[in-house]
Amino acid sequence: MIFGLICIALTALSIAAVLAPLWRGDGPDATPVFGADTDIDIYRDQLAEVDRDLARGVLDSIEADRTRIEISRRLLHADANTRSATTGAPRTANRAAMIVLAAAMLLGAGALYWQLGAPGNDDFPRAQRIAEGEERRENRPSQQAAEQANPETDAISQADAGTREILQALRGAAFERPDEVQAWAYLAQIEASVGNMQRAARAQEQTIALLGDAAVDTDFVRLLDFLVIGTQGYVSPEVEAITVSLLQADPDNTAAQYYAGLLYAQNDRPDRAFGFWRRVVEDGDQGTLYWDFAAGQIENVAAQLGINYALPDQRGPTADDLAAAQDMTDQDRNAMIQGMVGQLADRLATEGGPPQDWARLISSLTVLGETETALTVLSEAEASFGGDVQAVQILRRAAQEAGLIE
Repeated sequence: MIFGLICIALTALSIAAVLAPLWRGDGPDATPVFGADTDIDIYRDQLAEVDRDLARGVLDSIEADRTRIEISRRLLHADANTRSATTGAPRTANRAAMIVLAAAMLLGAGALYWQLGAPGNDDFPRAQRIAEGEERRENRPSQQAAEQANPETDAISQADAGTREILQALRGAAFERPDEVQAWAYLAQIEASVGNMQRAARAQEQTIALLGDAAVDTDFVRLLDFLVIGTQGYVSPEVEAITVSLLQADPDNTAAQYYAGLLYAQNDRPDRAFGFWRRVVEDGDQGTLYWDFAAGQIENVAAQLGINYALPDQRGPTADDLAAAQDMTDQDRNAMIQGMVGQLADRLATEGGPPQDWARLISSLTVLGETETALTVLSEAEASFGGDVQAVQILRRAAQEAGLIE
């Protein structure tokens, strides 16, 4: 209600500011003066009296001329007021039209707000929004409830024969030897590779339980992925607990930063989500999985805060690199590209890297015509990221776009 009254007041003030000069007209000189006709007669009599005084010798010629000028000025002023009075009817009509126009503008603005706005909503101050968001976060469904709301069908029947055989063997081995960490770890990876995210999460939870203090951050990040994907992107209290633990151990953990931002984005706290995702996109490595996820959503939460946020510039070849490549012959240019691809391959072989870098290598090798090498790299990368469904999807999408596979 208060917001509506403020809008009405501002609209009225805006209309008044526009119409006030028109309402005033030409200023005070344009206002008719009562008795203007009588003044004209008086001034004419005064002019005649000056002539008589000059004839009688009461006034000399210079003084008579000065008096005539002053009386003539007053006579012209009275005549102008008389003419203004004759235009009173059209000015009244103009003012009536302005009143109608102002009312139409005010009513039109109100009708537009009634149609597009939310006139029935109560005031919703920031403190109340934050309090309700925190209450919603504290009382949101558990991981188990979320999984029950998103039941998962066993996808083993959709896997190829070889994968089905491996998966069945791993399931049997894990339950026959429940204390064998490696069996559960492999089971989690294969379950995830066929799309059984909830089953993969259970296997990964068992893996971490068996590892105990030997479990590392990547083990927990993999579990986060399985839990969130298994509930269609929902961040449960269990996911939040793991995320908080990871951030306490390493505040720069990109995966934990991303999931923390996702948590707050889902609970009407765009301010907190923006803070976490900004660290991901500005301090993280561009093109990595969680950087891409954060970059795809940060502008939306920034807009909710009234911030016109632009992603940092994409890193790539410098202007000098591009200029040098343009001046090269085709043979030299190809040699330079092959050298860059070779450096990328060497780095990935020795240090590893995110799936985006492997996808770039696969695409580059395919463009250079080294399809057999590209297929080998694809196979090795898929084996390396076997437990990361999203990473495998990135690899296969790059291979498909390059025409390496169908």
